[in-house]
Amino acid sequence: MTQLERESLVEYTLNIGRQMMECGAEAWRAENTMARILRAYELEVLDAHCLATQTAVTVKGKDGSHYTSTCMVLPDKTGTNLRRLEDINAAARYICDVVPPLKELPKAQDHSGPRWSWGELAGYLLGSGAFAVFFGGTVVDGLVSSAVGFVIYLMEQFRRVHRQHRTIYTLVACFLSGILARLVCGLDLGLNLDMIVIGDIMLFIPGLYLVNGVRELFYTDILTGIYRMTEAFLGAGAIAAGYAVAMMIGGGFL
Repeated sequence: MTQLERESLVEYTLNIGRQMMECGAEAWRAENTMARILRAYELEVLDAHCLATQTAVTVKGKDGSHYTSTCMVLPDKTGTNLRRLEDINAAARYICDVVPPLKELPKAQDHSGPRWSWGELAGYLLGSGAFAVFFGGTVVDGLVSSAVGFVIYLMEQFRRVHRQHRTIYTLVACFLSGILARLVCGLDLGLNLDMIVIGDIMLFIPGLYLVNGVRELFYTDILTGIYRMTEAFLGAGAIAAGYAVAMMIGGGFL
């Protein structure tokens, strides 16, 4: 393997690790995947390291030469996309099993999928409406909560296009959705504002970020774990602040 081919393989592998981190994978899993790909091409892996904001690799060739490269993980592209993660895992397993020529490496799934997703939209509508009913609301409360959830979905698409800071977006989106729920309930249709708000709050809860942060700590990836847990706590604070301000504007729950 020439130096140019080695550099190309390392860059490809770093790209795989970066995308796994962007999809919400654990740091140790991304590190293990990168190391397996490089070893499949008979490179000695001296280091394969992933953080919440960076992936890094150092390899040693048969001629004794070393090569190190790093790749940034952009926070505004980071989220949870299990379908994309499964595609990346399948590509990595194929590489390790077949070891194709470098020119035939499968293309990494370097995209976040279509901007508009009917499945994702259905999740927003059903999630918000079902939780509103589950916590004691009426069917009408669930329908209103789903309508507000649709607006939240539109705001999420706006955030992705403009790559807004996640915490600031959560604060603003929670405030606007709280105001919208208050306006609808202000029509005096016998709606339960608290149940509607609870259903919509569930769309913002950063439960997966918190769980992944705790898992990273158990796997001794301290920096990544602290980063993800801090992000989860900031998100939770933004949710509380956004809805609290929205409720206080009108004097509390109706």
